[in-house]
This record gives sequence, C-alpha cells and structure tokens, in this order.
Amino acid sequence: MKKLLRQCIPTTFINLMLGRVVLFLSQWRTKSPVSPDESALIAAPGGGNIGDQAMLESFLHNTAGKKTIITTNHNPVSIPARYRLDTRVIKMPGLVYGQPHTFLRDFIRLVGILPSLKTLSVIGADVMDGGYNPHASAMRASIASFAVKAGVEARILGFSWNTKPHKKALAALRQAGQRGVHLYVRDAVSLERLKQANVINTVLTADVVFANQNQQEHGIEDVLEFCQGKTVAIVNASGLIAKDIDQIEEYKTIINALLKQQYSVVLLPHVIRDGANDLTVCRKIAALFPEVYFVDRLLEPDQIKRLAKAAKLVVTGRMHLSIMSMNAGVPAIVLSTQGKVDGLMKFFALPELSLEPVPGFGHKVVFLIEQLQGNYARYRSSITDNLEAVRSLSVKNFQPLGSLVCPKPERNEASSIA
Repeated sequence: MKKLLRQCIPTTFINLMLGRVVLFLSQWRTKSPVSPDESALIAAPGGGNIGDQAMLESFLHNTAGKKTIITTNHNPVSIPARYRLDTRVIKMPGLVYGQPHTFLRDFIRLVGILPSLKTLSVIGADVMDGGYNPHASAMRASIASFAVKAGVEARILGFSWNTKPHKKALAALRQAGQRGVHLYVRDAVSLERLKQANVINTVLTADVVFANQNQQEHGIEDVLEFCQGKTVAIVNASGLIAKDIDQIEEYKTIINALLKQQYSVVLLPHVIRDGANDLTVCRKIAALFPEVYFVDRLLEPDQIKRLAKAAKLVVTGRMHLSIMSMNAGVPAIVLSTQGKVDGLMKFFALPELSLEPVPGFGHKVVFLIEQLQGNYARYRSSITDNLEAVRSLSVKNFQPLGSLVCPKPERNEASSIA
C-alpha cells in the first residue's frame, strides 16, 4: 500500500506540501524576541569525502560569528578545533533525503531555528541538478525557498549544472531563483546552461574551496619525507568512475609513463566510504607498483593542500583534488564526470586538462603529461595568472547578500516540482 501511494503521490510533493503547512502555521506561534546572529549551512553528505569536508571548512573559514552546521545524514562531522568555539552541529537526516514523517520532524526543527539565522546557505557543488538524486536536489533548492519565505536570506553555494538536469531539480531551482534565493554558480559554462533554462537570480562565482588556502603539515610527515627532493606526481583513481569502467589498465599506462619520465608517484585516495571507495581501486593499483608511495588513509583538506604544493603534476578522478591542486598553482589533469569540470578548466584557459573517463583514457592522459612536460612554464603561468581572479570569485559565495527583489512564481510550488 505504501509503495502504491508513493507511486501515485511522489514523496517530494508530499514533503513540499507539509513544508508549506508548517510555515503557514508557524505564523501564529508565540515568538520571543530574537536577534538573528547565526549563519547556518546545510552541509554536503561528507562521510569520508575530502571534497565535502573542504567545502565545509571553507564555509567555517569565511563566515564570521556563530555558525550552525546542519547535517542531512548520520555521517560523523569533523569540525576543526579552531572553529569549535562558535560552531554547533545539528543532525536533520530527514530534511533532504527523508520520507514525509522524517521530513516533517526535521523541518519543524529547522523552522524553530530560522528566527535566529541571518542567512541559510546550502552546499551546491554537483548535487543540484538531480544527477545523483533528483528528490534530494529538489529538496535542497526548496528548503532554501522556504527559508526566504520565512524572512531569512538564503543562498546556494558554488554549484555546477550538467547538460541533462532532472526536470524535478530544474523546477525547484527555477522557483528558488524566483523566490529570491541567491544562486551562486561555480563556472561560466554552468551559468550559461542555467540562463538557457530560464533560471534567474544567478551569480557567477567559483568553487568555495578556492576561498580557503589553509595548509597543515602535521600528520603527513611520512608523505612529505618521501616527496623531498623529488619530482612528484600525485595520482588518484576514483571509486565512482570504477563503477562504470575498469581503470586498472588505464592507470598502469599512466603510472608507467610517469615513472619513465622520472616522476616519483604518490597514490592518493580522495574518498574513502562505502559505495564509491577510492581506497579499493588505489590499493589494486598500488599492488602493481612497489615503488609508488601509497597513502592508505584519508587525509584532511589542509593536508591535501600542503601535499599539492610538493607536487609538479596531479592526475585525478576527483574534481576537488584538482581544485586544491590548481589552488596551489599545480597543473591537474582531471577525469570529468557529468561535464562538471569543463567550466573549472576554462577559468584557467586550460580546457584540454579535462577528459572524459572512457576506455582508453590512459593514453590520452599520457599525451597530456608529455604536453605538460614540454611546455610546463606555460601551463603553470596560465594557472597563476588567473588564480587570484578565481579566488575572488570564490569569496563572493560568502560576501553579504544584497537586497534583490524577485518576482513570485505563478505556479503552485509543490505541484510543479513533484
């Protein structure tokens, strides 16, 4: 019976209707005088993903005053010690992914803290277009819309947009823009796609990770000792890409070429968690190359940024590892999934460094490595010449919002999204 009801009445529709009812009823509750003094963030899933942790830490680094981190699953959250004094963490696992009963529970909790918020931010990244989970994408945008309706300024931080968004995610984002949610798009390619889709209230920014240059050597002394005095290439193999193609032969081709060119290779997992585990595929590759230094643990973002400075080149299947490398001025060849890296590389006038992970990509990467070797100064200067401008765009994600009046949507919010 429950399955039949879900097929007839989508969960997204029910959740949005419940949200509208809760907001409507909240108008009549007794309100104690509260001066908004907190900035809240609906965080990315996290749980063993260095990129998700890096985006969280960039928000903490760039946001002054009291901060509330809202997590939408049961993954543990790591708040660096320097931010803990003015940061609280609230778990709301039903808010984005939940069925109606868990969504209702957590949305009531969210409405309860809205009067204390100056702003509500949502990590956008690559989870807004429905490529992974259309319901979750729609709920992220809709929760930001609900916040605006309750009088709280809201923004979706640095996100990309693919060429085939899910219609549910697109409808929710359109309505978010119409309601006054500030949509911070992390590259010009995605921005153009959104404009073509008639999404308004968009602002060109860059990925939020560019706005934090903190580094840390503690805890990676062993890796830095291996790198000392060597020409280093950091290599990552993505567990997400491993779901679709066998990468072992591809990486054999890449690492053999790097070793032949006198690189010392650090093999680095970027995501260690069930479902898309880099550690599994990296371990298989490491077993073939005893001379490679295999990092068999999850590092912290600040450690990754320090390690990137020790490298001359990075080859990765993870976008945020390429971002941290470019932020250190180091060229990165990155395998692009869902077209989300194309805009990143255009910031630096290096679109050729983004490749599709299709069979045979190993030889294409080797060709690019040879191109880099032959003209390394040009690639390096193309990054450094554009880096400050990209960092400035990234900081825009966190700057105070202006008062932008946007038209109200004419269509019914719940019915058009579900």
